[in-house]
Amino acid sequence: MAKGNPIEEQNQLMANGSKADTVEQPEGFKKFLYNKEAGTVLGRTAKSWMQITVFYIIFYTLLAGFWVGCLAIFLNTLDPKVPRFYGKGTIIGVNPGLGYQPWIKENPDSTMIKFNIRDPESYSPFVKQMDSYLSKYENTNGTRKCDGTMSNKDAAKGDFEESCQFSLADFEKAGCSAKNGYGFKDGKPCVILSLNRLIGWEPTDYEGDSIPEQVRDRYKKGSIALHCDGTNNPDKEHIGKVTYIPSSGIDGKYYPYQVMDNYHQPIAMVKFDSLPRNQVVLVECRAFASNIVHDITSRLGLVHFEVYLQDKDPKDKTTA
Repeated sequence: MAKGNPIEEQNQLMANGSKADTVEQPEGFKKFLYNKEAGTVLGRTAKSWMQITVFYIIFYTLLAGFWVGCLAIFLNTLDPKVPRFYGKGTIIGVNPGLGYQPWIKENPDSTMIKFNIRDPESYSPFVKQMDSYLSKYENTNGTRKCDGTMSNKDAAKGDFEESCQFSLADFEKAGCSAKNGYGFKDGKPCVILSLNRLIGWEPTDYEGDSIPEQVRDRYKKGSIALHCDGTNNPDKEHIGKVTYIPSSGIDGKYYPYQVMDNYHQPIAMVKFDSLPRNQVVLVECRAFASNIVHDITSRLGLVHFEVYLQDKDPKDKTTA
C-alpha cells in the first residue's frame, strides 16, 4: 500500500475497526423521549418544561380574558327583545307572509289537506294538528283582555308588559272547534290563517276608495282582511262558499308584534262550506292591508294549499 494515499488509509482504518468505532451514533427515539444522562424529557429539562407551561398558562388566560371581554361588550349592544337588524333592507323585511294550519309536520313537503268524510282516521291527523296549534291559547298567564281602544300598542309604548289575550270564542260559535272536529267530519273543513311575526309591524288602513274589491264589503279599519279563492279558473268554479271567521279578518289590536311572554298570535279561519266531492281544489288565500304587498314568486302576503274532499267507502282502495 502506497503511503500518502488518504483514500486507501481511510478504507484500511475502517476495515480494522479503529476509526469506525469512534464515529458518534445518532440519538435513538427512546433516548429522545427520556435522556437519563442529560436529564431531559422530549428534549427539555424540568426547568424548561416548567417555564413553557407557565408561559402558555399566562398566554391562554390573557387570550380567554380578551375574548370574554369582547363578547361582553358585544352582548351589551344587543336588545334581548328586538333583533339587531330588522325592517326594510334586511332579510326579515317589512312585508309579512301568510301561513296556514293544519300543516302536518310529518309530511312537510305536502300542502294538500286530503281526507275522506266517511273515514275518521283520514282526517284525524289534521284535527290533532289543529288541537296542538290552538292549545297555546288556553294559557292566558301574562296576558290581558283588550277591550275598546286597548291594543298591543299600549305594550309597545311601555304602558303594559302583557300582550292582548286572544279568544277562540268566535271560532267555536262558527263550528270551527274541537267539538265538531273543526268541520272535517261534516265535510266543511276549517283552515287557520295567520301572518308571520315581524317586529314592530302593524297594518296600515286603505285610504278612500282604494279598498280592493275582493274584501270591500268585509273590510274593517285597523284589521287585516282575508280572501280565499281558487288558484285557477276551474278551481274558482269549484271552491264553493267560503266563510271567514271573523268576517273582517285578523283584528289589528294584536299589533304591533314584539317579544313578550306568552304572546298570543292573532289568527283567523276560513271555512269551506261546499267543497266538491272527490276533486282536488287548488286554493290561494291573500291578506289585505295597505302595507301588504302580494308577490307570487316569494309568496309574500299570500299562501297556497290544496283541499281534497273524498267521499267513498273506506274499504275501497281503488281511488287514490
